[in-house]
Amino acid sequence: MKTETITTLASMSLQSEKAYYYLGMAASVAFFGYLGWSYFRARKMKPRFEPAEVVFQERGASGCSQKNIHTRLGGARNCLWLVVTGSFLWVTSSFPFSLFTSFYDLEHVIPLDSILSVRRSSFLGRSSFLLTYRDGTGDRHTLRLLPKKTDDFVRSLGVKIEHETSA
Repeated sequence: MKTETITTLASMSLQSEKAYYYLGMAASVAFFGYLGWSYFRARKMKPRFEPAEVVFQERGASGCSQKNIHTRLGGARNCLWLVVTGSFLWVTSSFPFSLFTSFYDLEHVIPLDSILSVRRSSFLGRSSFLLTYRDGTGDRHTLRLLPKKTDDFVRSLGVKIEHETSA
């Protein structure tokens, strides 16, 4: 009787381990599938431009979206790529960080004429900008950007900077 109980318990334990293993594998595949899908979706919206059109370019900027608490706490530290041409601002990053930029709402192509405001701000003691724009569907988006070359970035946007605020 005791050996049958032990055998039954061992069999149940083995079945539980298999279930947890397959559940973990399914969750991993789903997560990495989502990252891959969002990466390729973001790459589809990559703008086309000639290198001569670039007014400002900086790799290694920081920033975060103000969309929700998840994107405010997440974001990018020293891995954002800011590109300004005469007609748009492109916020992106290079591989492998580009796998996460759309997850943290940091993949944007912003026509310069859709920028509503740029406010100088500070974030954790660093100078930053809160850039607000309206997309093609009329929705407002705000990004906190921390470029290393702040004056060059502001000049390239060609917009007036609003008063200083603290965050």
